[in-house]
Amino acid sequence: MTKSIHIGSLIKQFIDKKYLRRSDVAYSMGIPNTAIYAYEKRNSIQTDTLFRLCETLNHNFFMDIANALPKEYTQHSASDKDKLLAEQAKELHKLKLENDLLKELIMNKK
Repeated sequence: MTKSIHIGSLIKQFIDKKYLRRSDVAYSMGIPNTAIYAYEKRNSIQTDTLFRLCETLNHNFFMDIANALPKEYTQHSASDKDKLLAEQAKELHKLKLENDLLKELIMNKK
């Protein structure tokens, strides 16, 4: 089992590293500056809130979390998705050809 990832620590480290003022971050998010301090103390955070922090700070905290996970954990890569899309495109093309052929056969029987 992996050790716990403290989301608040990730947020705090980023803000400190970039020398950001918590009040500026809070203002950009439209929240009280005390909320930023509260986020930094939390072990976990709602996905929507973390996403808003990503947008505000222009940083991908989700990638930080993903990078902290063991390398043997599975993931879907873009290449897997590209392969699947290519296979589906081939199948769709094949089905369209079959459909056109069936339409032609039906029209010739009339």
